[in-house]
Amino acid sequence: MSTYYLARQLWRKATYKKPRARGIDPVGEAEVFLAYGRTSDAVRVLKDAMKDEPHNLSIKVTLLRAYSSEGNGKAYCRLARDIQAQVKDQPVWHTIQEAGRQLAPQDPLFAANA
Repeated sequence: MSTYYLARQLWRKATYKKPRARGIDPVGEAEVFLAYGRTSDAVRVLKDAMKDEPHNLSIKVTLLRAYSSEGNGKAYCRLARDIQAQVKDQPVWHTIQEAGRQLAPQDPLFAANA
């Protein structure tokens, strides 16, 4: 890694201000990051937002999408298990299962009848 890259990362962390503090919806900001391929930034924003709003299902579903984008099967499975009871009867659960089958095909959580 270049010195410029490391300095830029340190600057970004030092000057980071939570989206809500800037009057921005964290899910919306994460969606923009995902659209531009900045998955790690989306994950950072969403994980930070979950600290303040641990029961916000929208944040969790968007974080699942980010984990799927970066291929993080372990984190995806853990979070999917966490929200399964809340979304199992909703159409979004089928989407979660499809992505889960791609990331962790052996996991029974994502079986078609689960």
